[in-house]
Amino acid sequence: MGRYLCCGIAKNMIIRKGGHQTEKILEELGKTIDLSIYEEPIDHMGYMFLGMKKEIMEKNIVKFIEEQLDIAMRNTKYEESEKTFLKELKDKKYDELMEIAETKKYERFQLIEGSEYRNDISYISDDLTIYAGIVIYLIEGKVFFECYYELFRYLRNLIVNNSSNPIRTAAVVSIIG
Repeated sequence: MGRYLCCGIAKNMIIRKGGHQTEKILEELGKTIDLSIYEEPIDHMGYMFLGMKKEIMEKNIVKFIEEQLDIAMRNTKYEESEKTFLKELKDKKYDELMEIAETKKYERFQLIEGSEYRNDISYISDDLTIYAGIVIYLIEGKVFFECYYELFRYLRNLIVNNSSNPIRTAAVVSIIG
């Protein structure tokens, strides 16, 4: 099984505590994650588990993915056709959304659990190891023969959209070597 680049939403997180106290971990996570969108943490055997509140997922995931795909697909001929699956997801309850994501019916809406792949999202914090169940909206890599066009376009569009510097449109995202 190959590895893939992906962007998604952490529906749940498993944090290896590594001797850290729960309060310290939450303080560190709170620097980059809005913890109010997650249920109260559960401590178990050296790990802490966080699950996103179902009502938060139900209310926000479709709109969030639509916003992100608008950025990723901007200025392409695929813009509207790439988003048609979002109509099916609209107004679905949490369990229905997760069932659709688990079936991997849509390339742009898949649930990848930590037990299936190693989803290490440690970049959220320097000294915490975090694994997640991720609802993916962009995925590239082995399945696309190492082409990263959509992900790189997405990253570049984020850079351009979040800068007021006159040279922002000269931003390049690439793999070199």
